[in-house]
Order: sequence, then C-alpha cells, then structure tokens
Amino acid sequence: MLDISSGVSSIKGIGPAKSKLLSKLGINTIKDALLYFPRDYQDLSPLTFRQGREDQIGAFPCIVTGTPVSKKYKRSLYITKVPVFDGQNKGYAIFFNQPYLQKSFYPRQRLLLIGKVKKAFGNFEILCSEWIKLEKNKAIELESIRPIYSLTKGVSQNLIRNMVKSAIEFASELNETLPNSILKRYNLLPLEESIKNIHFPKSFEMLEKARQRLIFEELLIFQLSTGVFRSFIRGQTRKNVYRILDLKPFISKLPFVPTSGQVNVIKDIIKDLNSEYIMNRLVQGDVGSGKTLVACAALYLAAKNGFQGVMMAPTEILAEQHHRTLQQFLDAHDINVGILKGGMSKKERDACLTRLKKGDIDVLVGTHAVIQEDVEFKRLGMVITDEQHRFGVKQRENLVKKGQYPDVLVMSATPIPRTVAMVLYSDLDLSIIDTLPAGRQKVETYVVQDHMRKRVYDFMASEVKKGHLAYVVCPAVEENELDVVNVEEHREYLQKEYPFLKVEMLHGRMKQDEKDMILKKFLSKEIQVLVATTVVEVGVDVPYATLMIVENAERFGLAQLHQLRGRVGRSSLKSFCILISGFAQGNARERLNFLMNCHDGFEISQKDLELRGPGEFLGEKQHGFIEFKYASFTKDLETLKITQQLAQEILENEYLSLAEYKNLKDLIYSKINI
Repeated sequence: MLDISSGVSSIKGIGPAKSKLLSKLGINTIKDALLYFPRDYQDLSPLTFRQGREDQIGAFPCIVTGTPVSKKYKRSLYITKVPVFDGQNKGYAIFFNQPYLQKSFYPRQRLLLIGKVKKAFGNFEILCSEWIKLEKNKAIELESIRPIYSLTKGVSQNLIRNMVKSAIEFASELNETLPNSILKRYNLLPLEESIKNIHFPKSFEMLEKARQRLIFEELLIFQLSTGVFRSFIRGQTRKNVYRILDLKPFISKLPFVPTSGQVNVIKDIIKDLNSEYIMNRLVQGDVGSGKTLVACAALYLAAKNGFQGVMMAPTEILAEQHHRTLQQFLDAHDINVGILKGGMSKKERDACLTRLKKGDIDVLVGTHAVIQEDVEFKRLGMVITDEQHRFGVKQRENLVKKGQYPDVLVMSATPIPRTVAMVLYSDLDLSIIDTLPAGRQKVETYVVQDHMRKRVYDFMASEVKKGHLAYVVCPAVEENELDVVNVEEHREYLQKEYPFLKVEMLHGRMKQDEKDMILKKFLSKEIQVLVATTVVEVGVDVPYATLMIVENAERFGLAQLHQLRGRVGRSSLKSFCILISGFAQGNARERLNFLMNCHDGFEISQKDLELRGPGEFLGEKQHGFIEFKYASFTKDLETLKITQQLAQEILENEYLSLAEYKNLKDLIYSKINI
C-alpha cells in the first residue's frame, strides 16, 4: 500500500529513468515530491490582447482567423505567424524556429496562447512560449495560477506538475508540525492546506497564506534548533580544563601593542575558558581590526594547556596567509603550526595527518580539507572558523565533532549591526572588536564622475610606477544589457591605454585554483593592476596595494564598498579609494558622500540597513550559510523576530515537553542530532 514514504516511481507515469533524473533534484519519495516547492508562479487568468503586458506572461483565449505563414529570416531564424482574434482585437501568434507548426493551425480553431504581448506596426503580437488547443464546448483543465519548478535536464514542468498532483493525495499523511495553539494564535493555515496551496493555489491570497505558514514554521524551527543547541552546548560541563590562562608571555613577544578592542575580546575568551561550560562565541570586527590576533591568542592558550587547535579558512590562499601569521606569532613559544590544503601531494598530506594524529602538530590551519573523515586529532580542544559567511552550519558541526566538545570561536569579516547579528547568530555569544590598530591610516576616499575617468587611471599608473599595486572593481563580468562597466572589456581597455602595466582579471566564474594563482601573482607584484568583481571583497592582505577604484559605485551597497575599501591601506603606505559614478546628485550621490566621510564599519552598516532595508543589506553572501527551503533572511526579517520571541517563550516555559509539541520536538532534535 502506498504512503508518503513510497518511492516516487510508484506514481503513475514515472519509471526508473525518470526516477533517476528526479533524484538529482532531491525527489526520491512521495514526501519529497510534496516538499519540492515551486520557485515561481504564472498568472493564467484569461486576458484580452489589450490587457496583456510586455514584461509578463499571460494566457489569451482566441480563435484562428486565417492561414499561418512561416518565413526564414537572417540565418537559421524561422518566424511562424498565425492570425488570431480575441473577440475584441486582431493579432498574430508568433512562434520562433518552429516552422513545422504551420500545419498545426487552421481557421476557426480555438486556442489558448501563453506568452508575452507586444504591439508591432499597429498589431498585437503574442510571443508564444506555449499553446493549448481548446476543444469545442469543453472546459479547459488548467490552473489559473500555475506553479513553475526548478528543473534538471530531461525533466519538464509538466512531469513535475503531474507528479505533484498525484502526490497531493497523500498530503494528509504529513505530520502537522505546529500545535493548534500556535496555528490559532498567529492565524496560520494547517500544514495540509498549506502544501496544497503552495503547489496549486486557489487564489493569490491563499498562496500568500500558504507561504506565510511555511516561512513561519521554517524560521521557528531554526530559532528553536539554535536555542536547544545553545542550551545543550552551554549545559555541557567543560571537558578541557584550562589551568594556564596567563597571556603575558604571548603579548610580550608581539611586535605591537594590542588595541583596547582586542584586549576586551580576549578577556571575554579567557572568561569563557575559565568557566565550567564550553565556549561558543562569535567575534565581529571592522576591516583590519585584528581578528587574527584574537584567534592566535585563543590558539596559544589551547596549546599551552595541552590541547590542539584548528583554524578553518574559506580559501586556500587565505589559509596560507593565516598559516604565515600564526607561525610568526607562535613559533617563539614552541608551538607547532601545520597546514592542510587541497593542493598537497599525497606524501605531504599523509605526513601531516600522521603528525596531527600523534599530537606533533599543535595548531592546524586549512580549508574545508580539515573536515574530511581521515583527518584525526589527538586532543582537539579549540575550533576557530574564519567564517566569512561561506561555511555551512553542518561544516562547522563536522569540525566540532572531531574533538570532545571543543571550544568554538567564529570570526566574522563583515560588520553587522548588533541587533541583526544577534538574530543571525542566535546560537553564539557575541564579542565586538571596536578599535583599529594604532598607526593604521585612513584610506582617502573620493567620489568622482565618469568624465574624470582618464585622470583617475593616469593616477593609477603613477601609483604603480612607485612600486604599488591597484584594484579596479567592476559590477559585471562581461558585456551586459545594463550598460555597466564589465571586467572583460575593462581589462582590455586598460591594457590598451596603459601597455606598460601588467593587468589581469579575476571573477567568480574562474576555478578556485586559477583565482588563487592570480592572487599569488598579485601578491608577488607579477600582476600590478587587478580588474575584478567583488570576489576581492574579502581575502588576503596585499601590503603594496594602495589604490582601490570602483566603477559604477552607485550599484554597490555601503557595507560592500567599505569592505572593498578595506582591501587597501593594510600597511603604512598612503592609500586611496576612488568611487566612479555617473550620478551627480540625488540618493546615490548622498550615499557615496556618506561613505567618503565615514570610516566606521558598524556605523556604515547601520546606515546601509536604514537606506536599503534588510533585504538588500543582508545579501546572499551574508546569510547564505544558513540554508532554507522557503524562508529568507532577505525578505522575512520581521517574521524572524516574531519566531525568535516565540522560540524563547517555548524554551523558557519548557513547552517542548508537552504532548501537543511532540512532532515539533522530534523534528528539532532530528535536525540538531544531539
């Protein structure tokens, strides 16, 4: 007998071949099919040609009024035109590169055309993406709101829709996650009704209600999971006892004096290590605030107490930078620092793993390579992730599981207002480094218009002649409809105008090893000007980089521009950031002028949040490490706050122990795996 755990192949019309393709989308069972939500919807309410919009797909019932004509235009472009009438207006159904359709239409035939409308030479033209033959005196079986699903090769929209229609019969078998008291209190739809309306909504109003129910549930589960995990971690009696908490020997050998901000955060860490519970702390700091020193101090204490430490970085070149920095600070204290990265030979890797398992390596630095199964520690006590919003929660968990409840420190590269950070990282205690190291020069920032571009690049050439390096950031990789400066063409322009400069490009579509190689060449001055997208927003220290030029600066958020500015000014050399924008006045100019006069990352991020709202401010890079099926930090911050309060209420009153909360409790504990 079929149920929601049955394989998707048990649905009529889905054989072994289709099942294999569907598994690529994560659809293996009937339950998976029910939870495979649409990515978009088409409004197929019947329209006249005149009601149609050029930028939106619509559904147009009509009748064929003449003979179709198919003509070849240019090279391999066929256009088939079918004369049609919608009862009020004449027009043409247009089909591209489907000349065989000419034989499919005949006068007085009833059709439903699906596509976009435009007006050409006084006639309506429907650019058809789909058409359906309407039988005489027979109602059409078509949803007025049609779901659009993400696909893979060999899987069509119709296949997914028909599969989901069959699966919907089993929706009643899904366990209702939320107690009745919560459904009533927040006016939420039951799960079964939500699932039906998320796939095939009765109306746009019901679609929105279904969306809100699923978003609410997902965010509540997230808040409860982090809350339960936080309580669990905080409730874990310390396994790794720290008897040595004196940092004077470490600080005395530093080539500089730590800032008051660094000292305060280090005090927080010592307090954690001295408590009876394990540490689970986020350290936030502005660009160049010295987070690495704080991490180094924590690793020093771990090593001096007989524990191993590990620091995970998102890229190989950043891991190498951390490795060099940690060696510089820890070698003097007989602390062995090793590195594990993807590009190592088997012999090097095996030697590193053997030393690690024996305990000969005190501190290991690496990329995600450090969480692979064969990486074993003798006594892991300190886990540090240079988060930069690239690591998933699961990756952090996998690293933590390599020790017996080690202390955890997460470093965040982007300043986020405290209130937002406390929602995003609700499972972590928060520390902020609020001062910059002494001697760090402010980067002189200028906002200029397009017509000054030649002067800007002449200045760039003069900086490079001094032995300095320059970044040029563009908003696009290649030629585009938005008419913004792109990396590929801009690199060619600079090479042509300044043939004596070594110019190279860098963007996210390149492979990681290619990106690392280019950054290494930039570091060693083999490349003097790096034309890039925002992939350089976070990354390595390049001491000789003294100039950051941002093209179409109005297209970036303030916080992002501040991060880009932070790529220069990382030494005692005088540095500059030049923002080129075609906007002479208005909001864009006001934003850029604010950045020109402000250098405090937290103040800038607060302003960015006020000006652009949480959706724009919390871009994918900043929230992407938490994976949601339906909810989004960018759009649902208010619901996130509501569910945070509710989760707190549930946990404080121990409601999860009640019978009506059983399904919710089971789901949470299955997610956090404790």
